[in-house]
Amino acid sequence: MDNTRRFPLVLSSFWLKVIALLTMTIDHVGYMMCNYGFYPEVGEAFRIIGRLALPLFCFMIAEGAMRTKSFGKYALRLGIMAGAISIGLIVAEYVPQFPSMRDQGIIFLDLLLGAVAVFCLRQKKWYIKALGVLPLLYGVASFFASALENCGCHGHILWFPFFLRTQYGWFAILLIILFYVANLLSGLFISYLSSLSGIPQEQYKDTDIERHSINIISICMLALASLLLYLSGRMLQTINPNYIYWMLNIQLFAMLSGAFVLLYNGRRGYNKKWFQYGSYLFYPVHLAIIYLIFELIWRLS
Repeated sequence: MDNTRRFPLVLSSFWLKVIALLTMTIDHVGYMMCNYGFYPEVGEAFRIIGRLALPLFCFMIAEGAMRTKSFGKYALRLGIMAGAISIGLIVAEYVPQFPSMRDQGIIFLDLLLGAVAVFCLRQKKWYIKALGVLPLLYGVASFFASALENCGCHGHILWFPFFLRTQYGWFAILLIILFYVANLLSGLFISYLSSLSGIPQEQYKDTDIERHSINIISICMLALASLLLYLSGRMLQTINPNYIYWMLNIQLFAMLSGAFVLLYNGRRGYNKKWFQYGSYLFYPVHLAIIYLIFELIWRLS
């Protein structure tokens, strides 16, 4: 069976990362525009565009956790970034003249926990597989700790410090797990297809048919996770009208990133060391640059 990639499978892992980094940057520019009061309508539009970034990052984390030759090194890189950002949140909270960032969470913690969950679920021993639920429970606890603070009915939640919280609660962790599940469901579909066609299942390995099935099922998983997040936010608003979750009305736009997932060809693409490590460093560096630019504009205006 032909192993070549044909249209529309035109996007490699490299291009998905580039699109994710670009939309993330647009999102953060929009955040600063809203925060500083500069053209907030444009800032809101930028934030909607930014919803495309997280699902693409989660998709790449699921792919990376399944394909990496050394999960320890992979998790270590994510852990170092999570630790660095946690320290940054503490500094921003307690150093004078720094804006508080206690409500931001640690996105690399979301990604690390999702990768750990996938690693556990891929193991053969059942009790190690069972440990895969712990990262998701951590995200649920983080979500509700932030929800209790946001509702205005509690003070700071000391039992779950802000510098140990995920940025998206349970959403990103669940999404990474579901992207892994999409690969399992694709395997079942290919097995069924093999029984119908009489073609051995091994011959479907790494073909366009397999890739299309993984991509399509992944989009369904993205829609499921986005809907669950939306419904959970609505439920909390029903329980407590004071609960404010800024992403509630725009997070469903994250499903539009499925268009890029649909074009993914399963190939790594360009992957030089400078880009591999630069992708990690881009997060704190671009945030610092954007903050300094807006702070300078605000002081000069």
